[in-house]
Amino acid sequence: MDFDHRRVALAIARGRAVNGLVMLLLPGVVGWILFGRAGREPTARALLRLVGIRDLVLGVGAITTIKEHTMDAEWVGMGAVADAVDGVVSLVTPGLKPQSRLVSLIGGGAAAAGLLASRALADERAKPSSEIDS
Repeated sequence: MDFDHRRVALAIARGRAVNGLVMLLLPGVVGWILFGRAGREPTARALLRLVGIRDLVLGVGAITTIKEHTMDAEWVGMGAVADAVDGVVSLVTPGLKPQSRLVSLIGGGAAAAGLLASRALADERAKPSSEIDS
């Protein structure tokens, strides 16, 4: 069975969009889970909403382009970069709770999978077409 990078990219994009929507609509709950009492502070809630809208836009953009076969590698790649940055930040920031460190593992895994999917989508586009241009 062939590994379908398009399906992997679509699953990551859907997860990103849902994650973004949850952070946008319920930042206090997400903040409490990740950061404890500090996650309910207005600054933490605002930051989670900012990250939420970023993830929602990246997710919807990737879903749209993956289905249309246009700019899919670019959108998936942008999401992979965002995941990598999220993973590094959650790993190196001092004083975070252990469950906050879990974000670094999730971010790193999603970044690696997204990067591989992005490259595969770009390679798929680069393959010569079997049709002859006239």
